Amino acid sequence: MSEEDSNEKNIEQKSPAVSLEGVYKIYKQGHLEVIALNNIDLTVYPGELVVIMGPSGSGKTTLLNIIAGLERPNAGSVKVKELEISRLKDEGIQQLLQNDIGIIFQFFNLIPSLTAAGNVEMPMIVAKKPKSERKTRVEELLNDVGLKNRTRHRPFTLSGGEKQRVAIAQAFANNPKLILADEPTGNIDSVSAEKIMGIFHQNMEKYPDKAMIIVTHDPAFRKIADRTYIIRDGQFVREIGKMAMKDLNSNEYDYSDENSQIIDIKPKHEQSKVLIEEPQDIFKMESITECPICHSKNILKGYDKNLSAFHIHGSQMITTLSIACLNCHSMNFQNVAIFNVKKDLV
Repeated sequence: MSEEDSNEKNIEQKSPAVSLEGVYKIYKQGHLEVIALNNIDLTVYPGELVVIMGPSGSGKTTLLNIIAGLERPNAGSVKVKELEISRLKDEGIQQLLQNDIGIIFQFFNLIPSLTAAGNVEMPMIVAKKPKSERKTRVEELLNDVGLKNRTRHRPFTLSGGEKQRVAIAQAFANNPKLILADEPTGNIDSVSAEKIMGIFHQNMEKYPDKAMIIVTHDPAFRKIADRTYIIRDGQFVREIGKMAMKDLNSNEYDYSDENSQIIDIKPKHEQSKVLIEEPQDIFKMESITECPICHSKNILKGYDKNLSAFHIHGSQMITTLSIACLNCHSMNFQNVAIFNVKKDLV
C-alpha cells in the first residue's frame, strides 16, 4: 500500500470534522425564491484542508455560514462533531463557536483598542481559561504566525497581512477542531497572501487533528489543498484532488497531473448537451487572452486533459477551459476548441 493510500485510509477511519448531506438554503425576495445552496454534500475529516472556489454570488460564504451555524439550512443535514447543528439552540451554537469552530474573516474583525496579544487572548477569556494558560498560549500562537515581536502593537499599527495573521492566531486560540476561513487573502497583497498560505499549511502539519475549509477566489490556494471544490449557482460542479506544486509555476496550469484527480459532479451528458447546442460559444483556446470579468491579461488558464472531458462537435475537438484571474480573483469557465480534427490530424 502506498503512503498516499495509507493516509487516505487513516483519514476515513476518523469521525468527520464536518459533514453536510442534501443541504439547501433558499432566500425569499418578495415573491421570488433564490436558491443559494442546492443539494450540497460535503464531508471533511481531521487532517484535511479543503478549498471551495467560485465566483461572487456562487454560494461560498453562505455555505461557510451554514457550517458555522450562523445561518440555518432550509433542508438537509449539517453535522459538526456529529452534532446536528440545525437542532441546536442559540446557546449550543455559541458553545460550538467558542470551543470547536474557529473563523477567519476577510475583514479581520479585530478589536481596535486591544493589542495583538489582547485580541488573541479574548476568545480564551470568554471561554474562562486560566490566566497562566492564556499567556502561554498567546505567546505560542503569535510565534506560530511570525508576530512574536508585534504582541504589544494595536491593529492600526499593523499591515493588512499582519492583521490577518493576528486573526488566524485568534481563530486557533481555543484549539478548535474545525477552522473556517472566508476569503482570508481578499484584502491583502500577494506577498502577504503567500505568507498566509504558508501559515495555513504549517498549522495543518503541526495540528493534524484539525480540519480546515477555505472559501476563496484565489486559485493559488490549490497549492495547499487536499481537495478543491468548484461551486457555481449554489452547486458543486467539480471536485479536484491534490495537485503538484509545479502546476502553478507556469502561465497555464494543468488539472490533470498525476497527483490530481478530477471529478465532474454534474453528469457529463449534461455538459456535452450544452456544448453541442451552443456551438456559437466555442472559441480557440489561444484566443482567450484576458479575464472575461475585468479584462486583465494577468490570468492562469488550463483544461482537463482526461479523455472524458473532450467532445467532438462537427470537426472541432472541444473541452472546457478554466480561466483564473490574478487581478480580480474570479474563476471562469469557457467552452474552447483545442484543434480541428480534419485539418490538424490529417
